[in-house]
Amino acid sequence: MKMKMKRSVGFKMAVAMTVGLFVVISGFSHTNVLLSEKRLRTMAEDEASKISSAIKSSLDNAMCDNELSSVQEIINAVGQESMVRDIKLINIEGRVKFAKNQAEIGTQLDQSAKSCQICHAKPTAKRKNLTVLFTDEHGRRILRNVNPIYNEERCHRCHETDNEILGKLLVDFTTDDIDRMVLDNRQMLILSAAGTLLASMLLCFLLAQVLVKRPLRNLLLKMKVASEEEGKESQTEVYGEDEIAILDETYDSLMHTIEARNQQIRQQMDEILALFNVSEILNKSESIDDNAELILKALSIGFHVQECAILIANGAGVLGTKGSYGMAAEKTAAMVAALNDPELAEMVAVGKTFLASGCQGLDDFLVVPIVSAGNIIGVLTVHAVTDVEITDEALRQLFAIIATSLAPHLRIGLARAEKQEMQTSPFNAFISTVENEITKVQEYFGSLSLVLVSVKDYNGLCRQRGAAAASEAVQQLAKGLSSNLAVAHECTRIGLYTVAVILPMIDSMEAPETMDGAITGLASDLDLRVKIATYPEDGDNAIALLHSLRA
Repeated sequence: MKMKMKRSVGFKMAVAMTVGLFVVISGFSHTNVLLSEKRLRTMAEDEASKISSAIKSSLDNAMCDNELSSVQEIINAVGQESMVRDIKLINIEGRVKFAKNQAEIGTQLDQSAKSCQICHAKPTAKRKNLTVLFTDEHGRRILRNVNPIYNEERCHRCHETDNEILGKLLVDFTTDDIDRMVLDNRQMLILSAAGTLLASMLLCFLLAQVLVKRPLRNLLLKMKVASEEEGKESQTEVYGEDEIAILDETYDSLMHTIEARNQQIRQQMDEILALFNVSEILNKSESIDDNAELILKALSIGFHVQECAILIANGAGVLGTKGSYGMAAEKTAAMVAALNDPELAEMVAVGKTFLASGCQGLDDFLVVPIVSAGNIIGVLTVHAVTDVEITDEALRQLFAIIATSLAPHLRIGLARAEKQEMQTSPFNAFISTVENEITKVQEYFGSLSLVLVSVKDYNGLCRQRGAAAASEAVQQLAKGLSSNLAVAHECTRIGLYTVAVILPMIDSMEAPETMDGAITGLASDLDLRVKIATYPEDGDNAIALLHSLRA
């Protein structure tokens, strides 16, 4: 359960938060520095403009009184200030009249210089107090204020009135203080950002350890125990109402659901295996009489049946026991007597599965008629099933299927030798044939009709003609139908008195007319019953079609 730190959720969350915070804080800090620098620059420009105006006011009186030496003295005095880089007083032609560096007096300024092009890049220079920021040839930033000297009325004593502006006062200030404040601000933001990132990463890692890693570790431990020891529940629990607690609750619910599903699958596998065993027993049996006890034993193992029995009807319709499991002789006798009682016998004759109740000496039990070609030839009774109520609907459906599979294998009123000569098609082979035909018609989106033609009162026919002649009559019925039905793919005898006919590509509207014509062509004196089921209206497989015919 150990995990390297770099693979843990806490480490990944801390790294992700650090990267995210780094981007956010970097953007915020950079914006803050730019805004601070802009505000400081605006303040510096305002102060430069005020200082330049104050210097200009100081020079006005000296220039109006034509005291040129005083002008230079003022410039020299102001130039001593640490923040003042340079001062120049130029005329309108750009020639230096006074300057902090007196060596520049009389020189002509080059308007193509970078510092001058800020204003003179356009044909007409701006005629107002202006402050600009530029970098000189030495890489130093300079804040220059250009203050025009207007030709006022008091200046007309010495200057012509033609020019509006007599010259300009250029004052260059250093930006060292501004740069230092911006640098200090940037360093402070960097340090605070680094501290915030480290604190956030540490806090996130600690919170992940407490709020995520520990609950997840408990949940993973529970999952490991569940995976290594099936059926053992871990006592480790995660408390709370957060996502991890919900995940833990969902996991528990999932495990219970999986266990229930596995239990259901195991039960279904047992049932399928039981059906397979019953089918194998039936296919290998010449008569159900030989293996009734074995079949009941297979049902008890596969379906956890504690008490059950098979009863067969004789020629007079009276039910007798062919085999029982888990039932005492007295209880079996009481059950046979109850089912032969007129009230329950009438319910058996209806052919529907029902719950027998109120029988003397018996608890409620399930009665499943075994029907072949519309005749009740026996019943399957279920009295007790482990962990399942007899009234359960799924139990009824399950044993109805079992009864349907038993029906074709029951042999009534015929000797063993006669049954061997009947050439009756094995039930499973017949089911397989129907399924194959359904698969074929599915390819063409067609229909298929399954017809059961049975002889009414076959026991009476046996008494009238004899067992061999009655069997031969049913065999001739199958052959005659096969000859008269050109569209029939298969015409098979599947019981003592029942013939099954498969009509591929014949729907429910055509099937009755087709069968009427075939039976009329036989000119038989047999009293026949005809039932028709059609794919896909009455069922989508062979067993479903047989159920429909049995209903």
